[in-house]
Amino acid sequence: MQDFASAAMVRLLVRAMHAHGLAPPPAPHGLHGGPQGSRVPLACKRAVVEAILRQGGPAMLLRLAQRVDLLQGDPVHRALMGAADMAALLARWQRLERYVHSRHQVSVQALGPGRLQLRHHARAGVAQPPLPTESLAVLGVLLGAGKALGVRALGVEMAASRLRWDADDRQGGGLAGDLDGRLAQLMAHGRVDQWVLHWQASGARAPEAPPPSAATGLCDPLPWPPLAHALARHVLQDPAAPHTVDALARQAGLARRSLQRALSGTGLSCRSIVAEARARAAAQWLLQERHGLAEIGFACGFADQPHFTREFARHVGLTPARYRQAFGEPVQTPR
Repeated sequence: MQDFASAAMVRLLVRAMHAHGLAPPPAPHGLHGGPQGSRVPLACKRAVVEAILRQGGPAMLLRLAQRVDLLQGDPVHRALMGAADMAALLARWQRLERYVHSRHQVSVQALGPGRLQLRHHARAGVAQPPLPTESLAVLGVLLGAGKALGVRALGVEMAASRLRWDADDRQGGGLAGDLDGRLAQLMAHGRVDQWVLHWQASGARAPEAPPPSAATGLCDPLPWPPLAHALARHVLQDPAAPHTVDALARQAGLARRSLQRALSGTGLSCRSIVAEARARAAAQWLLQERHGLAEIGFACGFADQPHFTREFARHVGLTPARYRQAFGEPVQTPR
């Protein structure tokens, strides 16, 4: 799977290996601290996973994948951490899978208060199911992101077994040293692709404040009316969110038609405001050479890479790659 989600996953695992005293395999092309681009060879990902299994076992893989905090400062982390609860987090993960045209996906089998029944499987038309290690890594990221969002009492049950694992329990939900053996047994039989996530249901949290690289005032210089500026600042707080007309109307405290009429009188629309805000947020990210183009497009709310390229060029006059080439930070060659 040579897509940027895979690269972000490998980057996370490599950083987590360093943090936990494990030795990652040599980084490709002289990269240090984990791959920084949008794509990584499949062999690289497999080498990292095999190194983790060899040095720590499958439970270590599950734990390392939870270290989403080590991606802080990356666009993917920013996009995932904008979620207000577990359901919103899953929706963002699913959009990430669609963005990169992943061969595999996480589907919801059942949803209830404080409970999600999920399955990690191949997309329609794809013959090969995900490897057990891929399923474990995805599960780890969802658990780690949920913990980072402040979800309380988060845990998981493997739907095909009685194995139960609490995300806050480093000893493996009471299974202690047996967790590795149980996981290895389930992996050998391909039974780690169905999960039931459970947590203490409570009110949705407020999304984290935007970092300086996603400043909410990027549209302020535009000659827009106050209503449009207020909406743009709201979009820039979390460009990855689904900023529909109805959602923006609720934010403005107006009926849908009232908002549309108010904007049309100034030659604007909800769509044009969202598109401009996302393009400016992307331009800000593009000034930092270390972030992959596809990751930036996802974090800024674009549907896929062609949509990002097309919309960015329409607003800025250059494709993302040419914009970075003209204005971005120079590439630092590792010594």
